[in-house]
Amino acid sequence: MYQDPTSIPSTDSNAANQSALAHLNAAEFAELDAILDSMRLRREATPTWEFCEGFMAALICCRRSIAPAEYWPVLLCVPEPWFNAIQQKRFGDLWQRRWDAVVQALDTKVATLDDAAAYQPEVVDARAAHSGQHAPSFGQLWAQGFMAAVKAWPEEWAGSRNKQAIQWRTAALAVMEALTRDDTDPPTLAAFADAPEAPPTVSARRMQAFGDAIWAVYNMREMWRSLGPRIETVVKTATPGRNDPCACGSGKKYKKCCFLLSIA
Repeated sequence: MYQDPTSIPSTDSNAANQSALAHLNAAEFAELDAILDSMRLRREATPTWEFCEGFMAALICCRRSIAPAEYWPVLLCVPEPWFNAIQQKRFGDLWQRRWDAVVQALDTKVATLDDAAAYQPEVVDARAAHSGQHAPSFGQLWAQGFMAAVKAWPEEWAGSRNKQAIQWRTAALAVMEALTRDDTDPPTLAAFADAPEAPPTVSARRMQAFGDAIWAVYNMREMWRSLGPRIETVVKTATPGRNDPCACGSGKKYKKCCFLLSIA
């Protein structure tokens, strides 16, 4: 679902140029797919770009900023998946440009998903491409990629003390989890608006669920940005007095027990 960046309105020509540079075109998305295909020759379980797109969206929405060195082995399942340094750099460059474009979209206030500036996940209509064969439902791999990142770092998605934030997170993840399952309703729609005469491959309920999932991503991004990074809580215990019983349970006075170890 590629959106031409030149259609995004801007009153600042420099901003427009930077936006255009950040977005990938169809050929560059195809290049990402080709790199992943080449990796799949060595490792069959290498994910598709659609899965990577969902994984990236979750990383962007995550409360903690997770470094590439931490998430590459999780996403691609091996520490060094690349054929060579040139391939690694090219994939990294395209990944970063897509990352920047997704961040820009999620941080832009939009009223509808039809807005040219809205986040539009790069997904494919696999059922149209594999007519007559079992294929993933529309948006399914994207949602599975998102949930894979959530499950890889569960502590970063744990509830906060803010009850409203807990409700938002729970509701948003439930919407995304539902999208990981098959679309079992009869297809009544073509997946993409630019192909209205294509055979129907998506149910109306599935298309609505896909839109709800995109809004869920917006909600999660905004929620964690408003709450700030997760802070580890360190519990400090009071130091006993010199003549108090030692906290270790030895029955001795603190000055004749662990206090001696603390000054050794």
